[in-house]
Amino acid sequence: MKFFVLICFIKCAVSLAPTENFTYNRTLISPDLFTVFWKHDKTEATFEIHFKDSRWAMFGIWGSNFSDVIMAWLNNDQTGHFSDQRLLPNNELILDSEHNWILLDAFYKDGTNVFKFKRFIDLSCKTISKEDLNIQPGLIKIVFATGNNLNPIKIAEPNQIEFELLSNNYGPYSCPIPVSAKVLNSKPTEYYSNIFELIPGVYNLYWNYTDTEIVFEIHCKTNGWVGFGLSPNGGMDKSDVVIGWISDGRTNFTDRHIQGRSVLIDEKQDWHLLKSYESNGVNVFKFKRSIKLCDPDDSIIVKGTPNVIFAFGLNDPLPGQDINYHNDNRGSTKINLITSSKVNVQNDEPDSEILDINIENLVLPKQDTYYYCKGFKIPKNLTQKRHIYKYEFIFPEINYKRMHHSLLYECEPGYDGENPKYEDGECYTDSIKGKYCQVISLGWAVGGEKVFYFPKDAGYPIGGDTEYSFLVLELHYDNPKLDIGFIQKSTLRFHLTKNLRQKELGVLTLGTASSPYGIAIPPKMDQFSIKSYCFNDCLNQKLSDQNINIISANPHTHLSGLEVSTKIIRKGKDIGYLFRNEFYDFNYQNSYILNPPVQVTKDDELITECIYKTRDRTKFTYGGLGTRQEMCFHFLTYYPRQSTFKNCLSVPSGESYYNLIQQINKNENLNLPEFNSSTFYQTVNKMYQLLENKQISDTLRETFKEFYENTKVSQVCGQYTENQHEQIKISELYVEPDPCKEVSQNDSNLSNVVNRIVSFFRKIFNFFSGLF
Repeated sequence: MKFFVLICFIKCAVSLAPTENFTYNRTLISPDLFTVFWKHDKTEATFEIHFKDSRWAMFGIWGSNFSDVIMAWLNNDQTGHFSDQRLLPNNELILDSEHNWILLDAFYKDGTNVFKFKRFIDLSCKTISKEDLNIQPGLIKIVFATGNNLNPIKIAEPNQIEFELLSNNYGPYSCPIPVSAKVLNSKPTEYYSNIFELIPGVYNLYWNYTDTEIVFEIHCKTNGWVGFGLSPNGGMDKSDVVIGWISDGRTNFTDRHIQGRSVLIDEKQDWHLLKSYESNGVNVFKFKRSIKLCDPDDSIIVKGTPNVIFAFGLNDPLPGQDINYHNDNRGSTKINLITSSKVNVQNDEPDSEILDINIENLVLPKQDTYYYCKGFKIPKNLTQKRHIYKYEFIFPEINYKRMHHSLLYECEPGYDGENPKYEDGECYTDSIKGKYCQVISLGWAVGGEKVFYFPKDAGYPIGGDTEYSFLVLELHYDNPKLDIGFIQKSTLRFHLTKNLRQKELGVLTLGTASSPYGIAIPPKMDQFSIKSYCFNDCLNQKLSDQNINIISANPHTHLSGLEVSTKIIRKGKDIGYLFRNEFYDFNYQNSYILNPPVQVTKDDELITECIYKTRDRTKFTYGGLGTRQEMCFHFLTYYPRQSTFKNCLSVPSGESYYNLIQQINKNENLNLPEFNSSTFYQTVNKMYQLLENKQISDTLRETFKEFYENTKVSQVCGQYTENQHEQIKISELYVEPDPCKEVSQNDSNLSNVVNRIVSFFRKIFNFFSGLF
């Protein structure tokens, strides 16, 4: 290494210390406006750049045909950009098709942007790509620049400097010895539509299902027993499980239930083993069960996000003994076991076009969970309407395990992302998204299908005279270890056709206002219900003589939501749930397919109910955009699309709120002033502000519970009306069919038939016996 570099290493002062001890550093722009630190071994070089007073920085290796560079910047909200690019001789930037500079850290501190990254010295160790340059020994040219313009696509005046990056002390340079990835050396016995890695490299779950039964296959790397099952709350107690092990070539497999910590064998075995074997240290069990079981020791599998539990032991039980304790070899998670009907794979349309919404090269802050939203304007060249007949979520392997859910929001007619200007970033601090883009049109969550086909005769409109022109894609990034968040590329891909299908799909929003006037939930509640209504006068007006058919449901609350459902009331009679998610979880939202579609008519009324749990909260939870605020929505995809029918919501009426305020003012001694219609909202806000500083009593909790149970409501049928409605009264409550009673009745009927036959033959026998 040249002497001037060593002098710089000793004397160059920097305002912010690097994140670790680097061997070398160099100030590229004085005084300390751009500094690079680096170190290397025989295979990799690690860099850290510090830059100030600039929005972005570029750094890389110069080449005659192109320079191999990174572009980096951070926004005010700590999101940012990091990309591997080529700088052409005309100073234009082109994104590489793959990342070979790997981001390790990024943050802003004390006025300094810091990016830390690494790469192979010899890129043939990783790729055969011709888009990157190797780091050569000896003097090489470094190219760099900074700037303040947004999203640069051309560098006006890149700088160059020549020095050595590599020390001869480490040569010759080579590729690292490959480290085998931690994977299970086993393959499933058949094709499965659903795969979930319960413990990476140790425990995999595969499954398929029909309308009546589900087939599971578990692969676990262990020399001992394996357990898998369903839990009501993620814990062991009251769980429905199977336990299996293979010893001396013999399989032991039992259907069990858990009481406390006792793992008890069911009297009736309803999980049926199909296949089992042990190979290369991996135990494989394939088994099936009915989705609905009538055994009190077993669980019914419903659509939604039930808790799955799993465990394994290191050794088989000794002869005559049962399983030993699993220690830390266990876990629980939520999985959409049944998300839709089986995927109906279709051939692509002959005129198929592809339209992508990409989130790429995105730096995310070091938070345990982050909701990133990207706006997307419908391209102007889609002057002719298309139908989306298929969509798919494409996640890179590097990021897939951190993706929890992704949702697409349709924005209201007339909003194109410009006035006001939509800014990409955190979803629930952006009031623009909350105001203009609230309708969920489709989604994916962990465990769900990543490729989705609409019915063959149905399509979702886009372009042309479609009333919306702007979409927002939400991505939930899960980061429990608080590493640097980075999304290399995540894509929502639409497959379009100009051959419009017979049934055009729309989205109807049910629920209540996302504000304190729609939702106010006391703390310390195990279950708190808020109902909203779509009354017959709205459906009659909007539907006229045309029924709509619901093909999918997207329930939506925030973190305290437990359950979301919508009931259909037809001419005063409860005819059952349109859709119900008993195991709702904000982190595992999904689109649930209704097959066959559920019909809603002009004679109907709809009741949407959201149930919340605030046991761990000490303050009221109000409706709002933030994740610790709440929402209550049910987004329904239906046909035929009604351009004027976007929502049917309700909120507590002003009269009911007036009575609530009077009651609380008296009971809690709030000393609120008298108010009228012009000061109503200010008084409501004042009441909630005063309640924030009070100890919440059981009496106050009961007051709010009774308020939501009895309040009159005002309806939003496209627009808000002051007309008050009484809550829908159900003249005849629907009772869900109990398949267990039907089975019991069938068994009873069969028993009666058998008894009659036996009695008949007994009489004949007695008759002939009397003759002799």
